[in-house]
Parts: sequence; C-alpha cells; structure tokens
Amino acid sequence: MGFGIILPLLPYIAEKYQANPFQIGMLTASYSFFQLVASPIIGRLSDRYGRKKILIISQFGSAVGYLLLGIAGNLPLLFISRIVDGITGGNISIAQAYIADVTDKKIVPKEWE
Repeated sequence: MGFGIILPLLPYIAEKYQANPFQIGMLTASYSFFQLVASPIIGRLSDRYGRKKILIISQFGSAVGYLLLGIAGNLPLLFISRIVDGITGGNISIAQAYIADVTDKKIVPKEWE
C-alpha cells in the first residue's frame, strides 16, 4: 500500500527539488528495490524473533519513512525516506504468516497449509 499511495505524488514532489527524469525514476523504483532486498531478511527475523514483534517494528519503520517524506527538504532526504519505507515495507508476508499462525487451523484455507 505504501508504494501505491505515494507513487502518483513522487514526480511532483521530486520536481519541486529539480530532479531530472532519471532521478524521478530511481526515486520511484527505490521503494520496490529495497522491499525486494529486505523481504527475505525480515522474514527470517520474524521466524527467529516472532512475527508480531517484527511486524510492529516494521510498521514503526514505515511511519518513520513517511515522516521523513513529509519533512524532506531536499532530494537526498526523499531518497532516504523511500529507502527506509521500502526496507520496512517488506512486511506483507509477515502479516499473512501471522494471520495464519493465529487463525484456527480448521478454518484456514487449504492454500495456506
């Protein structure tokens, strides 16, 4: 969700800071790239330390990313905000695993087993 909500606004925000088209493209892609890199790591951490704990930490990280995006006064801070949110945005699989963990096994669809 973090990718889709902010995505339409990023070019306008970046244009405010005189970003060229390449920089706007990199800014747009940075969230997805860092989510791709961080998802397996976050998944392993959730297996080791608990899904709920890592899910809460990652949500806090996403909030920090949005806060940085809101106060960004320059292009490097925009990149940092998207990178932070991308790293901590790899939590969708953790949320699904947590739901599967706490759901009664009798009502879990066969696809989740």
